Amino acid sequence: MVKKMEFQKTSVIHAAEYDAASRTLDIFFSNGSCITYFGVPRPEYEGLVNADSVAEYFKTRIRGHYECEECVETRRWRSTKNAGTRRSRRTIH
Repeated sequence: MVKKMEFQKTSVIHAAEYDAASRTLDIFFSNGSCITYFGVPRPEYEGLVNADSVAEYFKTRIRGHYECEECVETRRWRSTKNAGTRRSRRTIH
């Protein structure tokens, strides 16, 4: 099951999408870029969406702690009909 959350309180991170089956976390940034993090436990996603500061939680608990890939093609927040679709990526870690 894919869980999506859009953030209103942060100017850096626009949204996050978590797929529990594959344990992947997509972080969508306000500038239109996105990064997929692999092997992320569900409690990390839940901590992110419940954090007082989403950006701070991301910087201290997710960035640099999990293998990740950056999307090659700039994309915005995926609509429900496109959820689960993967696009070309390049590895950054």
